[in-house]
Amino acid sequence: MKILLYSAPAALTGAVGAYQPELIPILLLYFLFILFKSPGVLCILTSLCISIFFFLHTDHHLNSLTTTISADTKNLTLEIISPFTGSKSQRAEAVHKDEKLIIMIPEKHKSLVDRLPDSSQCLWTGELIRPSSAENFHAFDYRNYLYFQNIHWIFLAENVNSCEVSDQSVFEKLNMIRFKGIERTEYIFPSNNLGIANALLFGDRSKMEDEQVRMYQRLGVIHLLAISGMHVGMITLLIWLTGLRLGLTKETVRLGMFMILPLYTVMAGAAPPVLRATGMVLLGLCLQYLFIRLPLVHILCTVFMIHLFLFPLELIQAGFQLSYVVSFALACSSGLILRFKHKSVSLLAVTAIAQLSALPIILWHFYELSLSSFIVNMFYVPLYTMIILPTFILIYLVSFLSMDAAVLLASFPSLIIHHTENISAVISDIRFSVLITGKPGLVKTVILIIFCYLILYFSERKKQLHSIISTVLLIGTMTVAPYISSRGSITFINVGQGDSVLIQLPYKQGNILIDTGGQVQFGEADSDYSVGQNIVLPYLKSMGVSKIDLMILTHHDWDHIGGAADLSKELYISEVWTSAGSTEKEEMKELLHTLQAQQTPVKEISETLSWQAGNAEFTLLVPGENYEGNDASLILSAEAGGKKWLFTGDIGENTEIALMEQFDDIDVLKVAHHGSNSSTIQAFLEKVKPETAIISAGKDNMYGHPHTDVLKRLQTAGSQVYITAEHGAIRYIFEGHHGTFEHALPYDNKK
Repeated sequence: MKILLYSAPAALTGAVGAYQPELIPILLLYFLFILFKSPGVLCILTSLCISIFFFLHTDHHLNSLTTTISADTKNLTLEIISPFTGSKSQRAEAVHKDEKLIIMIPEKHKSLVDRLPDSSQCLWTGELIRPSSAENFHAFDYRNYLYFQNIHWIFLAENVNSCEVSDQSVFEKLNMIRFKGIERTEYIFPSNNLGIANALLFGDRSKMEDEQVRMYQRLGVIHLLAISGMHVGMITLLIWLTGLRLGLTKETVRLGMFMILPLYTVMAGAAPPVLRATGMVLLGLCLQYLFIRLPLVHILCTVFMIHLFLFPLELIQAGFQLSYVVSFALACSSGLILRFKHKSVSLLAVTAIAQLSALPIILWHFYELSLSSFIVNMFYVPLYTMIILPTFILIYLVSFLSMDAAVLLASFPSLIIHHTENISAVISDIRFSVLITGKPGLVKTVILIIFCYLILYFSERKKQLHSIISTVLLIGTMTVAPYISSRGSITFINVGQGDSVLIQLPYKQGNILIDTGGQVQFGEADSDYSVGQNIVLPYLKSMGVSKIDLMILTHHDWDHIGGAADLSKELYISEVWTSAGSTEKEEMKELLHTLQAQQTPVKEISETLSWQAGNAEFTLLVPGENYEGNDASLILSAEAGGKKWLFTGDIGENTEIALMEQFDDIDVLKVAHHGSNSSTIQAFLEKVKPETAIISAGKDNMYGHPHTDVLKRLQTAGSQVYITAEHGAIRYIFEGHHGTFEHALPYDNKK
């Protein structure tokens, strides 16, 4: 059965080739590898056939991701297949003639939800819109996320008519039972632990607070709140022990697992880790019935190929990748783990192997690594899998006998979680408990994979010196890489109706952030949405920014400073500069309090400052005492990447006239005040002659920015114009004195 060890990578090679055809020449290296291993002609031919099959199979699924619904459709008959969620607007999944879509009911029509009977098909009136694409580099792409679920539309509902009860499939009925189960937990568990209970019991984190989720992420234990192999293993153990305790035979208990585990998989949300773990248990049971013994690695490879065949589009999910990679690493390292006789040392080895094998995937998807996770997992894994999870299951089952008893019992694990989270909050608030690495490129990712593999390989074969050398090289690669990179960038982050510009100098010579955005984008559904937390911070992390050497807040308007507080809580900020008088403004008071708590110095700039960082030169200009409001915005001029830059904040006509005496030709102009007609006057443009003009403005904003007259003046001046509302984030990447512009959104994004 050794052929299974070659077949699974062959299947992966074919599927990856379908997703990224340009990688096929690199993927062919795998077949050179098996030729080198000389497993035999049959094994080589089988692997090649499997690879071709999975390439064609995955490619077929990718080509089937199409829509049959016309964009101008106003009336749709929809069957709602998931519960509505959302604090303001309500969203749910629906089906129209076998095609899934998202139905969204705006807050003003929220009452429509209450009119819907269960298990019904209704005729809806509304408008179809495309899901939004990622408008910043490395940001979560909602359109892409839905696309790989074969969902192409969001239906904005306005009215509903003529509902009738519809027949549901077995899967849909089980899903509805799951949703009813989630609703039941609201009557059992206290509100502060409701989200955790739903996460552990049903794989649903929608009830968890954002801050609570971030805390678990910073600790590196968020995987405990996603039902995984550990949870399935615990459920399997509980079924086994309970069945034997009830006097059932082992054969009867095994047969019961074939019925219970698939039901549990659906009830738990059928996420890839659950499917993987359930598949391994059921396949293992089948092999027992057939008196076939296979190593754990062979079972894992078989389940992987079945999973990839049934759900090839799950390959790109982080959960799928982490589940199989970590499981494979643990299975292959079983000899190393069993070498340790003491249970605590074995648990330490399991944690180390799991985290090391997951490292390249975690950095690719999340750009950061929790430094505390290694120790924290030692305590959290047994606590959550062996104490809290079984207790929650018991309490939930008790609720069917006595709701009052269940509510009383729920208070005990709540105390444990409360004290645990208090300790967790202290640990997660330690600023350097998380290592921000940035999103690694393909080459760096391959290097990380090689080093991680070598560490595990040498450890398994007791070559400790080689393992230590590989570890040192891995740490050295991650540490030194930013300091030898000759690439710099200037990014106009798309923060909606606001400003935020990140200047990253080569060789890690400095990070300068001009403004932080802050105003919620128009049409945003959730009131707790934070531009700093949800837009600026993820981008900074993706670029490997853990320290902001200088934050310049051009003036006190909220759409320029609103994200600063969130950034200061997670990143180290050396100092903040702002315009004279800004610290006295009401909008700045809360921010100043937060910065003071972080011991971040804040300086009001009242005179011109000049400095140099590497090959870049900067001058910060102050309009003067006679200017106030937007006209008092700090102005930064820079020479970097072979271009002259002028960042103008929200200045108006008066300040532009004053600047005309100091500047001649400018290569790149950050257009003032989001393209307002009160700025960017013709005389100023004729003087500075910008080759490129960049406007940061929100899509469909209420102010009508950028003004058509401003666009005409820029066109007359011969400027290449980029607008964040149309192009998304705009980035200039440079090496030395040469660089190129790129933008996050494609030209055909509206199609």
